[in-house]
Amino acid sequence: MLRRRTLVYFGLPDYAVYLAAVPVSLYLPYVYSRDLGLELADVGLILMLARISDVITDPLIGYLSDRTNTRFGKRKPWMAAGAIVMMFSAWQLFAPMGAVNNWHLLIWSMLLWLGWTMINIPYFAWGAELTDDYDERTRITGWRQAFGYLGNVSVLAIPTISGHLLGYGSTPREGLTIVGFMALVLLPVLMFVALWKVPEHVRERTKQQVSVIASSVQMFKNGSFVILFIGFLMLTMGTTWASSLFMLFAAFVVDVETSTQVLLLGFYLTQLASLPCWVWISYRIGKKETWMAGAVIYVIATPGYLLLGPGDVLLFCTVLGLYGIASGNFVAISLSMKADLIEVAGLRTGQHVAGSYMAVWSLGQKFFQAIAVGIALPVVSFFGFDPNGVNGPDELLALTLTLTIPPMLLYAGSVFVIWRFPLTPERLKRLRAAFERRAERRIDC
Repeated sequence: MLRRRTLVYFGLPDYAVYLAAVPVSLYLPYVYSRDLGLELADVGLILMLARISDVITDPLIGYLSDRTNTRFGKRKPWMAAGAIVMMFSAWQLFAPMGAVNNWHLLIWSMLLWLGWTMINIPYFAWGAELTDDYDERTRITGWRQAFGYLGNVSVLAIPTISGHLLGYGSTPREGLTIVGFMALVLLPVLMFVALWKVPEHVRERTKQQVSVIASSVQMFKNGSFVILFIGFLMLTMGTTWASSLFMLFAAFVVDVETSTQVLLLGFYLTQLASLPCWVWISYRIGKKETWMAGAVIYVIATPGYLLLGPGDVLLFCTVLGLYGIASGNFVAISLSMKADLIEVAGLRTGQHVAGSYMAVWSLGQKFFQAIAVGIALPVVSFFGFDPNGVNGPDELLALTLTLTIPPMLLYAGSVFVIWRFPLTPERLKRLRAAFERRAERRIDC
């Protein structure tokens, strides 16, 4: 079992990564359309293009990180380089100097996600290779995700506190500038601590690495991976769709623009507090069942948005609280399930596959997040909603329905997909034993 100190060091980079990544869907659509003068539909399409641009870089970095051999390890050089790219991109996006245009948003968004890719694909592959223990993997992903959720909290808490104490940070644009500065400082510092303190365990594989195309074909022949992948993408698309419209919904439908940061802070604190409970539950009932329970809560909570109107703060907090509880398990449990699949795939193929699996996972996640933002914002714009204009009951209803119906359908669909996921602890043990017997026969021959 890994020591708690090692888990803390390993989780630190996720705090800074979340600082730099979360504001893209949370703040940018609102700030760049409302404060910086870009068209809402343009912002949605640009953010979609920035994510889709990774269709080349994600598989390439995953493929190369599996094949990188340095005295520092396979994964660490990529993470160090990615931290540099991401910190400067976050600063340019979150604290732009002077007027901005569509090109500024597109270029720096693309570079931000390039840095994210260079960090997270090797980072998640590294985490998947730290242990072979079924429950220990959930412990690793849980600790890492706890730091990520703490980053979520900081994105809102620090600007809010700064606004109260210093008079700067209360508005979304001011908060974005503060977060950009934090990312500029903390990304390299926390990354250095993790790379220095946590060893990288590199497993020996028996076969020569195949091409990226052959590796992808092998991956999608893995039925368990395909099931988990589809379920994860559906839930990812639903949560991204909802988050891209959240600030607009809070400001125009519930009329709590000045309190949005405080409400979101409560959401992220709930998310952080529920995470250890979900990890404990997964030990008792299994990863798949835990994952499905969280998705069901999403389905139950989402229609609550239809009941909200101006000043319905208490009911709004209730819906956000349920969302916070549900999202506490989403990333940590799914990554732990994916680590189990990667182990089986590595045993089956005799190759290093963690980077390639993480790359495809990341690419799918970004692609569907891009589609969610690229469709959701133009849809509300199509129905006449304008964050800089006058919006009547029809426009506000269109915003509410767009926030509610597509995500709810995606959450429900993900439950039915993940229900078919077959990899249990018992099945994993049987597969390990089978691969060990196969290896022994080859040695005897």
